[in-house]
Amino acid sequence: MTRSLGVGIIGVGNIATTHAMAIGDTPGTHLVAAATRNEAHGTAFAAKFGGVWCADYRDLLARPDVDIVILCTPHNLHAPMAIDAAAAGKHVLCEKPMGITVAECDAMIAACERARVQLGVVFQGRFETLSRQIKVALDAHLLGRLLWVSSNTVWYRTDSYYESGPWRGKPSTEGGGVVINQAIHTIDMLLWLSGMPARVTAQARTLNHPIEVEDAAIAILEYADGHLGLIQATTAAYPGLPERLEFYGTRGSAVFYKGEGRIEWHTIEPRADRVDRAPASSGAGSPIENSAAAHTAEFQDYVAAVREQRAPLVDGKEGRRAVQVVEALYRSARTGTAVNVES
Repeated sequence: MTRSLGVGIIGVGNIATTHAMAIGDTPGTHLVAAATRNEAHGTAFAAKFGGVWCADYRDLLARPDVDIVILCTPHNLHAPMAIDAAAAGKHVLCEKPMGITVAECDAMIAACERARVQLGVVFQGRFETLSRQIKVALDAHLLGRLLWVSSNTVWYRTDSYYESGPWRGKPSTEGGGVVINQAIHTIDMLLWLSGMPARVTAQARTLNHPIEVEDAAIAILEYADGHLGLIQATTAAYPGLPERLEFYGTRGSAVFYKGEGRIEWHTIEPRADRVDRAPASSGAGSPIENSAAAHTAEFQDYVAAVREQRAPLVDGKEGRRAVQVVEALYRSARTGTAVNVES
């Protein structure tokens, strides 16, 4: 009989609940412990989902019954906690963004490789039904040669959202604003579906929130094969619109209304128009997830990777790609120049 894998969660904010639900829906795993400095939050979380509360995450890492650690902490803690977890021999599943710099991502990858543990990064959108469908279509060149692609995260957050945690809205702890926190999901999706750009030219602004980081950004993407792309991201657009990705090619187009669970297809030859639909979940107006289904699908792949001693579908190298583009976008916005993205 296969041994059940023990899981520890570090950080018990909103997204930790989604991960606890994913663990509960994954056979062969169980929640052992949750770590947070807030005793009331920690004991309430453990009472609801099982396991015990640890005030110090190092106590969680010291437990021999913890095999997998899920990081749900502020962005600046991902790298040091992942490195500590790897040193303790724990497999690491890290919420997005993987790190706040490419250098942090590289340090996480190296630490997990040294310890021979699996490193996964949470980009659950890749596991949604329509996302996989459009991936297959684009890989098969259904739309021909791509000409233009875009990623649109036009969301809304209140001032109270930024005030809800002392780490929010600060470059030292969040690493940036809407780009690295909210838009990184659609940026990852764009990279997964249409490849890495060669060059980024960007502008970023703080338009309507009392924060130290951007709440709006626009970036032009240039690809090695000549096609163009666009990233639009804001948390200043009331009431918040569902995220959208667009793909236009020589043989047709696909508009992926990801936040609405809908893809519109238009092909030239054969001439065809159709709409595909699936259940949707969007954080356009609120950071609370509506469904744990995609997280569960990714967690189940990650658990299988641990058992099979293979890389998960979204490993550290995949998670690093979005941070590469985010870092290039921020550098371009600071310098006012185009920035090359390493291949």
